[in-house]
Amino acid sequence: MKWGKRGAGREADEPKNDEADKLPAGIALQHVSKRLGGVPVLSEIDLHVEAGECAVLVGRNGSGKSTLLRTLAGFLVPDSGVVFQTLEKKKMYALDGLPRLPFTSAEYLWEMGRIRGIRPTLLRHQINELSELFFLGSALDQKLSLLSKGTLQKVNLIQAMLPGPGGLMLLDEPLSGLDIPAQEAVVSLLQQWKKKGTSIVTACHEPVFIEHMADQVYVLQKGRVLRHWKHADLKELGEPTVRIQSLMKGSDIEMLDTYSKLVEQEGVLQITRHGERNDRNEVLWNWKVERSTTDHVIREIFAAGGSIVSVLQEESRVHMDRLLEGYHPADYLKEAVTASTSSDSQLDIMEGESP
Repeated sequence: MKWGKRGAGREADEPKNDEADKLPAGIALQHVSKRLGGVPVLSEIDLHVEAGECAVLVGRNGSGKSTLLRTLAGFLVPDSGVVFQTLEKKKMYALDGLPRLPFTSAEYLWEMGRIRGIRPTLLRHQINELSELFFLGSALDQKLSLLSKGTLQKVNLIQAMLPGPGGLMLLDEPLSGLDIPAQEAVVSLLQQWKKKGTSIVTACHEPVFIEHMADQVYVLQKGRVLRHWKHADLKELGEPTVRIQSLMKGSDIEMLDTYSKLVEQEGVLQITRHGERNDRNEVLWNWKVERSTTDHVIREIFAAGGSIVSVLQEESRVHMDRLLEGYHPADYLKEAVTASTSSDSQLDIMEGESP
């Protein structure tokens, strides 16, 4: 095998320089195959992730996701095919399950940072900032062997993120075991890193991650790419929505005026008035809004004199079982709409029939 500026592969398999130079900044696999213990685990894999893109690998156990990540990380060398990278060489990797090593979290993170050559002052800042972001708290001073699965995963993610944005980030089930606030923190930070040009490849089965992060989805089955869905396919899922409950005060005429102003706000899909006035002359309103405009809508509710009762994310629009079988990401939604339309038509016919 030969490792060079453009990548790794048998010399006969390496792309010509002019072919590699045409690729946008990112990382790519071309016809990559790998056997472990004589068993084929990757077969003719093609993958390309540009700078600032996120590719999500999905597949059942044994489909080759972890092997593919290890190949991208350089831990495994392909038997055939080529791996080449045209972005900065920094690679960050969080494997699925951090071993319970005989260190405290702080000791482990410090050593991992120093191994990467991060300066002490910057490393100390990174550890403190990421620990606060992921709500690590007192677990910094606890032994890894004593941590819960979720807390251990936070340490695992922090060590991968110590170098900061840029380069290539490889994650194996990053949200596994995390509580909701930590999941949201991970997704939010990775969204920022994407904007700064970080390429992300992750094996993940959390629908919320696919909805918020994925530019591409590779469906793996028995070491092969069964389906490859691109951004245009994922857009057909529509944007995730959020349910908001608010209390609004005022007379019926005042509320009608408030409604007419708020319903025109960008991202507002639906507003319904629910319930009678309480002792404080308030009425409960239910909102359905696009996820990306949630903060803006909440500010507008406050500006109109309202208050927030609850904010809940809608059920995911990604149907994982069907996605794993190779169905189009939006197929389930299309079928649901068709079934709903059919039911409505049948209802119309029944209502129009004479007794």
